Amino acid sequence: MIIFNYFNGNLFSSEKVNSKRQLELDVAKFFAIVLMIMVHCLAFCSLCQIDHPYLEHLFIFMQCSAPLFMFAMGVGMVYTRHDSSKEFITRGIKLILMGFIINLIYFVSGYIGELEIEYCILSLISNDILQFAGLSFLLIGIFKRINLNIKQIFLAALIFSVIGTFINHITFSNMYLAQFLGHFIGTEGYKIVSCFPVLNWFVVPVVGMIFGNCLIRRTDKTEFYKKILIPTFVLSIVFMVVGLITRYGMFSSIGGKVYEKLQYLHLSTPDVLVMLIFVLFLISFFYFLLPVVPSRIEQLIKIVSRNVTVIYIVQWALLLLIVNPLNEFLHITSSYTVAIVTILGVIIISVILSELYNKVKFLIK
Repeated sequence: MIIFNYFNGNLFSSEKVNSKRQLELDVAKFFAIVLMIMVHCLAFCSLCQIDHPYLEHLFIFMQCSAPLFMFAMGVGMVYTRHDSSKEFITRGIKLILMGFIINLIYFVSGYIGELEIEYCILSLISNDILQFAGLSFLLIGIFKRINLNIKQIFLAALIFSVIGTFINHITFSNMYLAQFLGHFIGTEGYKIVSCFPVLNWFVVPVVGMIFGNCLIRRTDKTEFYKKILIPTFVLSIVFMVVGLITRYGMFSSIGGKVYEKLQYLHLSTPDVLVMLIFVLFLISFFYFLLPVVPSRIEQLIKIVSRNVTVIYIVQWALLLLIVNPLNEFLHITSSYTVAIVTILGVIIISVILSELYNKVKFLIK
């Protein structure tokens, strides 16, 4: 394979020699969840509604949060001990149900806010990153059940990506059908929220699995990341500059609202390539950053990494059920200071509550 020739082959073993926890992947998940909370606060929190022309560039940068999380999820599929097809399918169902919890939060928030009942109902069947993660685990579980190897799974994921690129921005006369199909293909329309359809995004965790298969067999991890860092850094800069100038593909996204980010949310195959290169740069960069990370920060990173799913649910509950309703009562004027304090507060409280949840869960068990 080309990748083994580039890395001179001797960096890899036929055995799994690097099966311990990979801290750079923990940093990646930490970075991703912080960026996600920032996006959600700036896009959906009334205390963080700041109008500034540079924010659109910030949103473009923060778009790396979702593929970074998905890629790390794919690596985790290789490192997990619970890797049978049944366990993957079970995990997928659990993630979809967790996504439904967020949908219930959306529904309650919308109903309390006296939004149209159609919008509230659509929010119950909408899709986001947890639904995507669940469907990805289901697909991998099914592929494992029929004994597909990683090359065959990658080929299937690439075909999905190409199909998703061309069967995109689809509209239907029935809005509920459009919303349901938005889990699988990129649909759009009035009140429709189709985020991370599986056809468009499935290739990202699959490439993460390929990366994980390389990483778990590496014999010289530092040399491995050195080989990745420079070319991905150069390509990331080139793609970023060209993208911001041309505003092509995902770079045409201008804000944090769903209708402003459709080109990103319904990622095309060329956009996937750009995102994957940037993700590889970030992970290799995190690896070389680790030696200067204080031990206390390292512990915080580990806590956030193992609680990512719970943090994700908690931050939505805080934003939609507490922060926004409270501000409707208090009528606080948004500003840079208020936005920064709100974002930091949501991040800190989400981490604390997620760790408290896990401790209570452990005590109950």
